[in-house]
Order: sequence, then C-alpha cells, then structure tokens
Amino acid sequence: MSGLPAAPAPAPGAHHPALDGLRGVAVLMVLAFHFLHVDGEGGTAERMLLSASRSGWAGVDLFFVLSGFLITGILLDAHGAPGYFRAFYARRVLRIFPLYYAYLAVLFLAVPLVLPSLDVKPGTQGWLWTYLGNVLFAREGGFQASPYTGHFWSLAVEEQFYLVWPVLVWVLPPRRLALACLGLVAGAFALRLGIHRTTFNATAAYVLTPARMDALAMGALVAVAAREPAWWPRVRRGAPWLLAASSAAVAAVWVRQGGLFGGDPVVQVWAFGPLAAGFAALLVLALDGVEHSGLSRALTCPVLRSAGKYSYGLYVLHYPIFLALEAAGFTSLALAGATGSRLLGVLAFATVAGLATLAAALLSWNLLEKRFLRWKDRVPYREPAGRGGSTFETVAMSGPER
Repeated sequence: MSGLPAAPAPAPGAHHPALDGLRGVAVLMVLAFHFLHVDGEGGTAERMLLSASRSGWAGVDLFFVLSGFLITGILLDAHGAPGYFRAFYARRVLRIFPLYYAYLAVLFLAVPLVLPSLDVKPGTQGWLWTYLGNVLFAREGGFQASPYTGHFWSLAVEEQFYLVWPVLVWVLPPRRLALACLGLVAGAFALRLGIHRTTFNATAAYVLTPARMDALAMGALVAVAAREPAWWPRVRRGAPWLLAASSAAVAAVWVRQGGLFGGDPVVQVWAFGPLAAGFAALLVLALDGVEHSGLSRALTCPVLRSAGKYSYGLYVLHYPIFLALEAAGFTSLALAGATGSRLLGVLAFATVAGLATLAAALLSWNLLEKRFLRWKDRVPYREPAGRGGSTFETVAMSGPER
C-alpha cells in the first residue's frame, strides 16, 4: 500500500468527476436498502440479498462525508470574501429548499384534498417545515410519527450543519478547525455510547445531528488537508491503510452481529465511526488525481455520474414511491406470485420502483430544481481580498451541489 505514487493536493475549485460517482454510489445504496427487501421468509438467495441490502443505509453516511468535504471546501475557499455568509446561504436555499418544500406542500396541503383517507400525520408538519424532523423522530423513538417523511431526518441533519458550520469555518484557522473536527468525531462516539448507556433510544443515536457529526467532520478534515500542501502527501499515503483498518472494523461488527443493521446499538457505537473513516479514506483516493486507475474508472462511469447528478431528487422522492407501491399491493411478494420466483419478485419490484423514482427525479430536475439553480449565478462566491487568480467560484467540486 505504501508504494502508491505521490499525488499533488487537489486544486481548489477543480471539478472531480469521481465525486459525482461517489454521490451516485451513496444514493444507489439507499435505494437498494429500501427497494431490495423480502416480504416474509425467503430462500438462501433472498436472504443473502436482504443481508447485503440492509447495509444500504450507510449510503447516508457517505452523503455526510461528501457534504462535510464539499461544504467545508467551499467555505475555506470563500473565507474573507465579501458576502461570505450571504452567498453561502442563498446558494444553499436555491439548491435545497425548492424540492423539499414542494414535497411538503404536496404532502400536507394537496394530498388531504385528493386522498382524505390517507393519514399524512398533519400534526407533525411543524417539525418538518422547520427542518426538525430528526428531533421529532428522536423524541418519538421511531419514524412512524411521520412515515412519509421518515427519510427527511438526514436532510434535517445537513440543514442544521449548514446553520452552524459557516460560523466555525469563519472564526477558526484551518488547523484549529481540523482539531475541532477531531473533537467532533470523538464527541459523536461518546454521545452514541452515552445514549445507549442511559436512554437506550437507538433512533436518537441514529438521527440527532451531534451523534452523526463524525461523518460530516471526517469529510471536513479531508477538505482542510486538501488545502494544506504539507499534510496532503501523508493523508494520501495513509488513506489505503485507513480504508483497510476501517473495513476490518466494520467487518468484525458485521460478523459479530450477523449483519450491519443501522438501528443496532452495537453497530451505532462501534461501526459508525469506522464507516465514516472508511468513506473519508475512499474520498481521498477518489481525489487522488491518478487518472485511469480502477477506482477512477469505476466512479466516473456514466451510470454512477448520472445517479450522482440527480441524487437529491432520487433521495427525496424514492421513499414515497416505495410506500405508494406497497399501499397499492404492488409488492415483491405479489410479483413473486406472478413470476413464480421469490428472487425474481424482489428484483422486479426493485426495478419498477427504481425506474419510477428515476422518472420522478428527472421531472423534478427539469421542471423545478435546475430552474432555481440558474439563480445561483446572481449570488457568486467572490474573491477574497489579497487572493489573485483563484478559481474558487467553481468550487462545487462534484458538479451540481447537493
């Protein structure tokens, strides 16, 4: 592992196509988690598929690492620029709010008029309108309080991160920011351990922002290291070793627990940290700059890059589509009866749900999201005083910001 060639630090503002692919991997993991499920008892093949797909929740952790990296990089490169806070928050609003609030408007305002028998839990909507869905789910100890928005807990985590992080990046020099990131990694582990030693609320350990800050902070650490020329060669050399060690730690938990279920307290305490570290190491390798490597070729394939481009719409819209298909009786079990095979039934359901989600995400992108993204040109990141020749206005290094 130590024989890998040295690579220069990634240039701030550069576009790294491999990160599009990493985002695609993340969203496909989440889709597999929900779509590749088995109704009732299945055979060996179905159980193996279920066991593998049950770890797909970790795609959210990969999203967190990528978000920590990209957002921290944007803020570091814009530090000291006029309109630092205005540009950041305006661009976040244009990227995140339109689809999020359009979904809530349809769910809480339109659906009750069309399907009054469908209980959308209107009493919970105040939590969702204010990006506090994760707090609601932690308080209730589950996701049934608002099932059609159960996946929005991660969007709440990211939005809460966006509220605080620009201030920390503004006030802390990069090296102190790196120390703060390490403190947040340790703090997230301690908080999850404390939750399971006291309240036993696995949902709280899963969805509360302070308990998930290790993934965001690991991504932020990579962003800081990428801008410290003295650090990057050591980070690059250590990345394969970190990936191997974290993979071994996660595998040990998997074997001990018979799987990697995100609601398992043992997984939350002992696997969340290694997962974050492993994804951060994978991010470093993706940023490596060594063209035509196996990892680079895999991550820049058109399928993964396209999934990454439309990942926000895929994530927001996949779960209601899943629930709607289930409610209509279009389940993997029903399809198994039609095809004569449990395995074919599972794969057929995942295919139909996946294509429906892709169609919805494409409509969302073309009719809604990209129209608002055009307005981002009106709030550019300006060049900090005393920095010449910077290209950091194109700093969304994985293409369209998630």
